[in-house]
Amino acid sequence: MKFEVVGIDYDNRIDNFMISARADYEWYLEKTQGSEENLAIQRDIIRGSKPYKNLRADLKMGCILPTIVLAVRNIDASVTGNYNVNDGFISATRADLDSLQNAIAKTTPVDVDIVDGLQRTNALRQTLAELNDDERSVFLLRSLRLEIWVNIAFFPLAYRMLLLNAGQRPMSMKHQIDILSGGLAEDLQDLPGIEIIRLKDHKRRVRPGQFHLSTLAQAFQAWMQRSPNVDRTNLVVETMVVDEALESLGIDLTDNNGNQRDGFRQFVDWLLRLDRSLGEEQNRFFGNDTVVLGFAAAIGFAHKNETLQDRLSNAMTKMIHDAEMDKENPLGVFTFEQIRKSIDAKRSNVGEATRALVFRAVREYIMQDGTSPMIECWTQSASMM
Repeated sequence: MKFEVVGIDYDNRIDNFMISARADYEWYLEKTQGSEENLAIQRDIIRGSKPYKNLRADLKMGCILPTIVLAVRNIDASVTGNYNVNDGFISATRADLDSLQNAIAKTTPVDVDIVDGLQRTNALRQTLAELNDDERSVFLLRSLRLEIWVNIAFFPLAYRMLLLNAGQRPMSMKHQIDILSGGLAEDLQDLPGIEIIRLKDHKRRVRPGQFHLSTLAQAFQAWMQRSPNVDRTNLVVETMVVDEALESLGIDLTDNNGNQRDGFRQFVDWLLRLDRSLGEEQNRFFGNDTVVLGFAAAIGFAHKNETLQDRLSNAMTKMIHDAEMDKENPLGVFTFEQIRKSIDAKRSNVGEATRALVFRAVREYIMQDGTSPMIECWTQSASMM
């Protein structure tokens, strides 16, 4: 197997190093083994379309694939500290490139995500399966170009991916966020009290702090687009949503002091504290995806709104405190349940109506700077249904 690092570059917008590399098919397919299954919640793999059938035929003839983009976590990239990030053209020493090469070569598939190239990877695997033994040995020696983002956090990677796809006819934003969900889990896993349940775990939420990765991925989209309804079918609306998402991500990438911040990570921290404050008796409240998406959208709305930004932190601190103190009806959960049960399923989509109910109530609470209790906010939100 062959793998060679040929250069490094630095992206000043997202403050991250990118490694240019070459590998043979054998090395690449081994390092990404299982990625298709790991990313089962993202865009479906295209198996029968004519373009991908043609691609497999071209691969058998020895075509060169467009560069595949990977994100690799948990590697020793300390040698990148030898270089000035302001250099437009970094000339790395062979010794440093070898160091990065060795570090990446030791990584396992669990720390490798396919950011761009899932369909090409599947085409490679399908083509390999169609060959006889002699043909396979030749096929596996062919070269592939790689763009590898090392130890990149979820937030800047999401920004970069959405930005590069915005000028094309992209997969939906939901699919793009789902692709990055492995990095999202990595970015959130050190928050106190969180347990992230992946699709392959086949587990149910049974206690506060447990959240399915698919729920958090949807919550991130709701937070970015400031809307609790994340499924978009209208391409014009989808384009507008991506533009809004890029603006939200851009705000967080660099604040006025030149520091990165992560408003979504702050949201999840608040979510965990609220979840714990409700206790096991009300475990179903934040176990409901519609509630999580409504909260995420409302806090994303306030996060971007110039007027509400200054109220957000204080309001959420007060909400958490009030929930911890109120043992009888924390967060007005019983009031919420009564309103939710009153939604007429014949007249409304219950899921959409519930998400909108939560969104309006939490947004109202923030707008009031936490001066109105959540019971009143639920009631006011219900009056708009």
